[in-house]
Amino acid sequence: MIQLLIDLLTPIFTSMGVSATDVQTYVNMLSGYIYTIIGLLAVAIIVMVAAHFLVKKGTRHVVRWSAALAWVLAVAIIANIMCFGPLYNNLSPIMNTRDQVSEESIANSKAVIKEVGEEGMVLLENNGVLPLADTTNLNVFGWASTNPIFGGTGSGSSDNSSSVGILQSLTDAGISYNQEIIDMYTEYSPTRNLGGNVVSVTYTDWSLPEPPVEYYTDELMTNAQKFSDTAMIVISRSGGEGQDLPTDMNAIIHDTYDLRDSVANGNENYNYTNCNYTNNSTEYDDFDPGESYLELSNTEEAMIEKVCSAFDKVVVVINANNTMELGWVEQYPQIGAVILAPGTGESGMSALGEILNGSVNPSGRTVDTYVYDVKQTPWYNNFGSFTYNNVDDLRAALTQADPAYQGVIAFVNYVEGIYVGYKFYETAAEEGLIDYDAAVQYPFGYGLSYTSFAQEITEFSDNGDTVSLTVNVTNTGDVAGKDVVEVYFTPPYTNGGIEKASVNLVQFAKTAQLEPGASETVSFTIDKEDFASYDSGCIKTANGGYVLEAGEYALSIRSDSHTVLDSVTFTVGSDVDYSADGRPSDSAVPTNQFQDYSAGNVTYLSRADGFANYAQATAAPAEEAYSMDEDTLARITEKSVAYYDPTQYDDPNDEMPVTGADNGLSLADFTGKAYDDPQWEELLD
Repeated sequence: MIQLLIDLLTPIFTSMGVSATDVQTYVNMLSGYIYTIIGLLAVAIIVMVAAHFLVKKGTRHVVRWSAALAWVLAVAIIANIMCFGPLYNNLSPIMNTRDQVSEESIANSKAVIKEVGEEGMVLLENNGVLPLADTTNLNVFGWASTNPIFGGTGSGSSDNSSSVGILQSLTDAGISYNQEIIDMYTEYSPTRNLGGNVVSVTYTDWSLPEPPVEYYTDELMTNAQKFSDTAMIVISRSGGEGQDLPTDMNAIIHDTYDLRDSVANGNENYNYTNCNYTNNSTEYDDFDPGESYLELSNTEEAMIEKVCSAFDKVVVVINANNTMELGWVEQYPQIGAVILAPGTGESGMSALGEILNGSVNPSGRTVDTYVYDVKQTPWYNNFGSFTYNNVDDLRAALTQADPAYQGVIAFVNYVEGIYVGYKFYETAAEEGLIDYDAAVQYPFGYGLSYTSFAQEITEFSDNGDTVSLTVNVTNTGDVAGKDVVEVYFTPPYTNGGIEKASVNLVQFAKTAQLEPGASETVSFTIDKEDFASYDSGCIKTANGGYVLEAGEYALSIRSDSHTVLDSVTFTVGSDVDYSADGRPSDSAVPTNQFQDYSAGNVTYLSRADGFANYAQATAAPAEEAYSMDEDTLARITEKSVAYYDPTQYDDPNDEMPVTGADNGLSLADFTGKAYDDPQWEELLD
């Protein structure tokens, strides 16, 4: 009965954004109340039937109505008990009175989000096509222009009905778009879900609506060329919690991507690969085998080819929350500008039109490294679902004990160690492991402007525990703009010693708006402890800790993680070991914790001998890695939901905390109170 109710309620609540696991958990939690309601219903029915035989004709309806009303009253009472009992924490925000956010707060919020867009969108390419200057008409291609990505999935999602979209941002900036193209897109698909699927945190429709190339008729393209000589292409990608980005879109298309049967024994709670993709054409697949979500679909490629064959001035907008492969940009000389405009929230997209018309000069920088081939990254082989193959008994016990259990006991090896993102690519290039220009398209911290700048270090001083530097930034171009000063350090490295990246961002700052010819002085003071490296391998410490090693340190200002503009050096005379007392800023001394368990039997990437262990460290897990060792299995089994025995941890000397006490205190009374104020203990009663 309970399972039937779960099956009936799950599609209703998942369509509202509630996870199937939560539905199952709460229905099971309320099963006692549900059975009571069903039992009372059975009693009421029995009374109604019995009235036919035991009650005089003419008064039977009174008994029947009384039984029905009594059941309704009982249901109301039980519902109230549930609402003010086990469901109170979930329902109280709805049941209790809520204040409204003031119009002033809403306006301020929108203004801040808009400013984030203006300061954060990144100009990746520009051959002079931007700003549009005298161009006020624009052909906008790409279905995503009608339905851009404003946020993420799961907790990153929101109501976007009032958000400023791409087309509105153009209108607000005085740019007219070709309505004929937009009408074609909206008629093709009004929503992202081509298959008509209901999307929730437990199910993802990865479909990318994009009309096949035959939709771009000769008449439509001729009219577009008459409307404007400039085109803009919009490409979008979503992403967020609940599901990894697919590494094989073709497998989703052909319904072979869902791993629940192979890794979770078919457990319906396993939703990480519960997804769908609907092709844009019946004549071909949108993705070839092995192509990931971060690559272009075949339909997108055809659209880009069509647009670039018709227009010599093309702007591309990448509306994606993850680092797509963008090498295709370099294949089309017609693409003169590329803008990164990821999830923009309520009003951040307003900045796009302003950047296009030049009223805002872009000054954002990339926060990721954009590589040509995601499959060649050091983490790619260890991305996905890796499940142990010797835990069947424990999985069966967990499935029996926990109705929300998802059917897997898995692992993921973070083999990169400290060499994540730009820290890997800069260090690997220095060690000769990679050809940087062949691997990296856009470095971390990269971004262009409509003007040009010059930066130089004008002052530097070693102050003992700190270093200070002053950077002069001058606008050497023709229009006003802002620049970003990025300060990196390069520590001394000993082969086989403490792991260190060759390039490390330590501070950054953005200038004010500088008019052509104007300069600004930007000053930094940096604690030397920030240059220390963590000795996880216990090379110079007993149990791990930070060490500022002796040697020459380089401080550089860069236009991105790879391009040095100016640099200075300073020397640390002898090692400074922080492992005993911690760094001055540490509230607790950092040392290795859970090292034996958390490190696992894994080969981690090391810089030693020019990343000599790269092939071994970055390979997919070996067959033996899928077998959990007996000691770990025993410990996990003991602490699992199926076998956990809390009485083993009982202490007869324990004192029950005070509950239900009223000390006349409320949380508002503690505004500004110190963390260790003794009154906190009274409040927590």
